[in-house]
Amino acid sequence: MRIAILSASALLLTACSGGPTIVNSDLQHHHWNLSAINGVAIASEIKSDLEIAEHFTINGLAGCNRFFGSATLEGNRLVADPLASTQMACSPAEQKVEHAVLQTLGKGATVNNNGNELELVGAQYTLTYTLADWM
Repeated sequence: MRIAILSASALLLTACSGGPTIVNSDLQHHHWNLSAINGVAIASEIKSDLEIAEHFTINGLAGCNRFFGSATLEGNRLVADPLASTQMACSPAEQKVEHAVLQTLGKGATVNNNGNELELVGAQYTLTYTLADWM
């Protein structure tokens, strides 16, 4: 009886924890292409990507401007330090994508990694990335 209660408690705690914890090596050395924001596919002419490298440096294309900096991963939460970026003029559509990416990275997001798909769930935006390749 005691073993059954302990087993049930362990299952309940695992279910409530939100799944397995993401570790740095799960995300490093990958190149991800943004495919959707809040479940809506981004226009094919807009390019946005994300790379996470050694020592958890990050860089990518937000919408029309490149960004770079570093991030931390605590539990399943990714937070970028203040990011540097280029300052080119963007179309309104590119600017919307860029705003969503930079805000989500800067304010932090819960990470869901399903192998070929990376989802960053922020307070306002959910960014869905598709694995492009290994860096």
